[in-house]
Amino acid sequence: MPALIKAIERNLDGLFRFGCGVKYSVRSELGAFPIDKRRLWVMMGTLMFPRKRCLVLMSAFVFSWSGWLFAQDKPWLEVRSPHFRVITNGSDRDARHVARAFEQMRAVFASQFPGFVLESPAPLLVLAARNEETMKMLFPQMWKAQVGTQIAGIFQKGWERQYAVVRLDVVTSDRMNPDTYAVVYHEYVHTLLHANFRWLPKWLDEGLAEFYAYTRFEGDRMYIGAPTKSSHRLDILDSRTPLPLRTFITTRSSVSRDAADTHLFYAEAWALTHFLTFGPGMDQGEKLKVFFNLLQRGMDQQKAFEQAFGNIEEVDKGYLRYINQIAFPTGVVPYVASEGEKDYSGRQMGLAETQAELSAFEILDHHFEQARGLAEAALKSDPKTALAHEDMGFVAFNEGKDEDALREFSQAVDLDPKSYISFFAKTMMSPISRSTAPADQKLFREALLKVVAISPRFAPAYVELAKLDLARGEAEAALKMAQKAEGLEPFRSGYRVMTGQILLRSGHPAEASARAAYVADRWGGPDHDEAMELWNSIPAAKRVSDSLVDKPRPNDELVAEGMVKSVSCKDRSFVITLESEGKTLTFHRQGFTVGFSDTLWVGRDHFTPCFHVDGLRAVARCKVSSDKSYAGDILSLGFRDNLSVVRGTIAEASTGDGSQPSK
Repeated sequence: MPALIKAIERNLDGLFRFGCGVKYSVRSELGAFPIDKRRLWVMMGTLMFPRKRCLVLMSAFVFSWSGWLFAQDKPWLEVRSPHFRVITNGSDRDARHVARAFEQMRAVFASQFPGFVLESPAPLLVLAARNEETMKMLFPQMWKAQVGTQIAGIFQKGWERQYAVVRLDVVTSDRMNPDTYAVVYHEYVHTLLHANFRWLPKWLDEGLAEFYAYTRFEGDRMYIGAPTKSSHRLDILDSRTPLPLRTFITTRSSVSRDAADTHLFYAEAWALTHFLTFGPGMDQGEKLKVFFNLLQRGMDQQKAFEQAFGNIEEVDKGYLRYINQIAFPTGVVPYVASEGEKDYSGRQMGLAETQAELSAFEILDHHFEQARGLAEAALKSDPKTALAHEDMGFVAFNEGKDEDALREFSQAVDLDPKSYISFFAKTMMSPISRSTAPADQKLFREALLKVVAISPRFAPAYVELAKLDLARGEAEAALKMAQKAEGLEPFRSGYRVMTGQILLRSGHPAEASARAAYVADRWGGPDHDEAMELWNSIPAAKRVSDSLVDKPRPNDELVAEGMVKSVSCKDRSFVITLESEGKTLTFHRQGFTVGFSDTLWVGRDHFTPCFHVDGLRAVARCKVSSDKSYAGDILSLGFRDNLSVVRGTIAEASTGDGSQPSK
């Protein structure tokens, strides 16, 4: 059994241990919160914006950052607890309360998931915004959409950094928001789950996040699985008929065009997770643990569900009875804080440090004008602020000004040798990253090893080491590095496909096909397409099975593949030129979906289709243009890492019989 699976199963040994005291190392009890007809509601007005690896080209939202700079002319405060860092323009007291709240949720997982990785590779910074004015500066687009006043907190996920943003005047007021930290708890739980599991079905991923989001801490106890406190929430489960479980558990998206359907999904995800944990015959979550193990071993979800819980229609009947009861049981677990909030360290940050941190936050959200203004202000306050130079480096990189970017990254490293993000960017932008000369490859490897020495959990550096080893013909070393990256970011499907590519090239086609099938069955969009490309490159006789067939595409849809010669971005217009089978093909579009390989070093935080894509392989789904001056109008576009085999073709889309490579 692979080491990664064994590690996952060790993590699951303590899963759902609260129950009725069964298998819990200290005394537990089963509590129950009485619930009226407003039993459950998924926070309306609380917005979650998962940053996916699909970007939509559109006109940028423009707002003046001068007000932002004017508002941030005073330094913020910093509070550090044992595991979290909070910066705020509010009070020291409130920052300590916020840090304690995050420590409490971490303690839940430390007690319930022994062996869990509790720190994600991307460090988490908590921004505690004092009031609505600060939130409006951080998220102007929310106020433009007229939903900003409803936001208590938002979790921003990145590959290099993560941010939990909480609004202090809301989260410290039960009157304004009874479930004070629910949204940030919800997203924090996602980061823990994704750092420990290779894949979870959408309902369970969201269900566990909701299940733990409303955890309550009262004195020396924590109440796990509690419903929302709010008495003003719409009773979604009573007003709408839940989807049949056989349909619900295969749903791939939690978001629907109909807001009521979206709320129903989250409500049902919470309720089903609660039932499978506390419901009659569920053995206080033991069956759910079995289900987890079967999923991580790669078993089909519906088969795993019935093996763990029984006939799905019978489970559905029990579930419907459960959600109509007047009270839900709740796990009550002892809680002892390891350190009081008065013991947390605190200090006033420098003005330049404050502005640099806020600039880095804006970069994650691709608000580069705001980021530039803040970084320039930071460097004016203190030219030796390393993070501000890094921020300016990424602003320049986004504009295709590579010489300026490289200079800024170099300055950041000179000022702070532990700036591993700057050091990685500097390394990847240097000529040695593209050289095939043995001496340069040696220097490149040494630089990457220095990155991981500074930050051992930074997965992109291991990916580059894997690609370098593969290019040097060292497949075994490449596989080791790829598996290291995959272990650090098990939810990043592209890393799994990369490992499959290495397995295929080292003579293990069956194992490679198993990885391709795993991703293609569970992910959509560019992740699915890339996995299908690997699958179709393996001879049918050498695959683990031949059951994986891609969906047929419309007859009028073409697939073009080739090397990128040039791109042009102007306003909303995008033009790309590919070199394909000796032909030059040009495609146009205004507003379309862009995907890219997880293994591209820029990652989700810094990818732009407007720069740094020349020489990559691109796959475009398109329709033939009526204008004969160009080849077609793009429907979707995927940029592939050069690890994959370059074929360079233009052909009609696959008919779904697996005979042609899927793009």
